[in-house]
Amino acid sequence: MIIFNGVAMPDVAKVEDVQPSAIPRTPQARQRPIRFGADYVRMGGGQRTVTITFSVLTNDPDMRQMHIDLVNTWAHSDGEGKLELPGHPGRYLQCICTQYASASVWKWWEKGLTLVFTCFDNPFWTDIAEKSAPCGTEFIALGTAHDGPLMQIRRTLTDPAQDQTYSNGAESMTFANIPAGELVIDLNRQTAAVDGVSIMQHYAFDSQFLLPQNGKQTITGTGTVYWRERWN
Repeated sequence: MIIFNGVAMPDVAKVEDVQPSAIPRTPQARQRPIRFGADYVRMGGGQRTVTITFSVLTNDPDMRQMHIDLVNTWAHSDGEGKLELPGHPGRYLQCICTQYASASVWKWWEKGLTLVFTCFDNPFWTDIAEKSAPCGTEFIALGTAHDGPLMQIRRTLTDPAQDQTYSNGAESMTFANIPAGELVIDLNRQTAAVDGVSIMQHYAFDSQFLLPQNGKQTITGTGTVYWRERWN
């Protein structure tokens, strides 16, 4: 079953193929001014796509178009949503439909109607289940994503707190003041907010934002670490 934003693909479409692409590799290199070749710098990654090929089994042109419109409506979203595909249980892709299906008016037997979804911000297969561990407790984040899992530190403060530090042993970040409310520190986006309002003005100048990483680790501080493991 193909599910997008919690809704199954309409059964008026007979799915013929589902093709998720690999994440394109995008090497960064500096061209040499004199010698042949280039100096390799690092490897990056591009956007993953998912192509869904289907057919509509009716020779009534009006009904056929109604069914195609229904499929396109299912695929529509104003922002990136969660796409769940067969063969990848418990995981999803964060994507948006970038090509809707279109068909010939006369060729009712036409096959190979396609939808294309594109993953922009997060091209990795991401676990639906979120894991957690209290700060100060060692945990293991599995996964193969180059820049680690999706990771946040969350905390409920009944009173304001001062000089709060979080560290993973390599990086350390301090907030001079945290107001009362629901604190969310997003380690991937490097943001911190209480009740949705940024508190980055209280971020200490000499701090280093913690980087999400795979493997065994401990994050010290007060609160709870939440993460979703990601896979290539």
